[in-house]
Amino acid sequence: MIFYFTGTGNSLWVAETVAESFTDKTIAISDYFNGDTTTWPEFTLSSGEYVGFVFPVHAWGIPPLMHKFIERLRLNSYKDQTIFGIFTCGDECGYTKEMFVKLIQAKGWECHHTYSVQMPNTYIVFPGFDVDSKELETQKLENAKNILPGIINAIRDNKPIHAYKKGSMSFLKSRIIYPQFCKHAMSSRPFYSTGACTSCGLCARVCPTKNITVTEKPVWGNHCTQCLACIHRCPERAIEYGKVTRNKGRYYFKKNNFL
Repeated sequence: MIFYFTGTGNSLWVAETVAESFTDKTIAISDYFNGDTTTWPEFTLSSGEYVGFVFPVHAWGIPPLMHKFIERLRLNSYKDQTIFGIFTCGDECGYTKEMFVKLIQAKGWECHHTYSVQMPNTYIVFPGFDVDSKELETQKLENAKNILPGIINAIRDNKPIHAYKKGSMSFLKSRIIYPQFCKHAMSSRPFYSTGACTSCGLCARVCPTKNITVTEKPVWGNHCTQCLACIHRCPERAIEYGKVTRNKGRYYFKKNNFL
């Protein structure tokens, strides 16, 4: 089974691609969250079953939503089944690998594989951050399509390969910026809809924490996880985050346009 968290579809595509190779099922961790309430997910493993975690890197670390899910996850009949993590990133992962391995070990499990897959950038709410150019977006998607088979074979054969982009200044990014991100950047207060909003409700439907309600206009609650699905998926480009996103691009993975 492969547990995944996605905001703009990058990690969903990776999870589904890997699952297809193992004839396995994907499980959206968002199904286990309702606002600030988290259920205690419990699964029973079969002998030889693969257990995968696929998620985007947030501020050079594990998304708080995925971290919370793994902390509460129960795997019955665990007997050293292969556990792997695949992290999608716009550029670099920092110490995400080390964080993930430590989290898995704290559960009494063993992590056998950790890999990263570079995908188009989606985090646009920091000054200086924007989506990639169309040329770079296409290049990243093609590279990802070429890299994934090697990762899949490595997991299947249990022969780890080096496919992880740590990047530079990892201590600064993952040990200093990431904790500040988790502590201070989860606010949904800067979100608002413009006059272009048609109240279609898509933003509420794609929100993994069910943090958005729509009557006449979207209203954000207090359980944002900063996946930015609402911004990128809005068909009218009617959602902004303060002033910082006004002139920036939008992106979400469109499978039919890629494969």
